[in-house]
Amino acid sequence: MRILIVVESKHLGNTIKIAKAMKNVAPVTITNVENAIRYNFSDYNIVGYGSGIYMGKHDKRLMNFCDHLCDEKGYSFVFSTSGGADFKSNNKALVELLKTKNKIVLGTFSCIALDKFFVLRLMGGVNKGHPNETDYSEAQKFVLNIIEKYKTATAKDSVI
Repeated sequence: MRILIVVESKHLGNTIKIAKAMKNVAPVTITNVENAIRYNFSDYNIVGYGSGIYMGKHDKRLMNFCDHLCDEKGYSFVFSTSGGADFKSNNKALVELLKTKNKIVLGTFSCIALDKFFVLRLMGGVNKGHPNETDYSEAQKFVLNIIEKYKTATAKDSVI
């Protein structure tokens, strides 16, 4: 089992912290968009895509990267961190994009995170202390669940 995570975590490092938590319990390799082209995605069973949420969507670099993926069937998951309360719906655009690229999205994960964007910086930000140990634990449970979903999906594929 091999998992590649392509993550963009540019402001406070919240999303990379979630990716690293996943790596603590699963066979994960982490890269950013810029270096992702160096990897052969077919060498990985599952590819995860994650970033912080900016104005309701994933990082533009990640979205652009995914828009240029080949249409070869693959298994994936999506994750994000966000300062906003509506963080769970923010993964939808990336999930839909991946589906157009023939990717089977096994699940999504989101959690709140420290946000110091623009005016919030003046007050020290919102969601201080996040991601926290509970968020990391939930991310770890999530990636282990993704592995189980992958095993189930591929077992069904092999049945003729």
